[in-house]
Amino acid sequence: MNFMPICLNVENSKIVVVGGGKIAEQKLRTILQYTRNIIVCAPDISTAIRDLELEFLQKAYDQEMLDGAAIVYACTNNRSLNRQIASDAKRQGILACAVDDPEFCEFISPAIYKKGHMSVAVSSNAKDVKRSRRWRNRIAEEFSHEDY
Repeated sequence: MNFMPICLNVENSKIVVVGGGKIAEQKLRTILQYTRNIIVCAPDISTAIRDLELEFLQKAYDQEMLDGAAIVYACTNNRSLNRQIASDAKRQGILACAVDDPEFCEFISPAIYKKGHMSVAVSSNAKDVKRSRRWRNRIAEEFSHEDY
């Protein structure tokens, strides 16, 4: 696997996050820095996610949830379901990320530091997530005092 860093314009793109727990919440907090055009789909959605005031579809996964999406994050706690979601998305030509399973991802989410209009993404090519986060945190420390 060799993931290339890229910046996507998601302003008018529908993003579907399948999953309603801690992993989905982490992804949502990153995505929300760039867009609110997000639908969260899961039978159980945590209070923390509900507090984000997004669009919710509270039911078990169904392939129709992906209709019209440009990007899909499979964030359930079920690896085989995440793989199914990613496979369904790919068949529909939708960029898909099955969290914690890079082999089933067309993209991965880097560790991101965003301040104002500046964004810095750090990726380890899905090989060392903790190190990516450490680098991102060092970058954040370096630039956190700058005004925008």
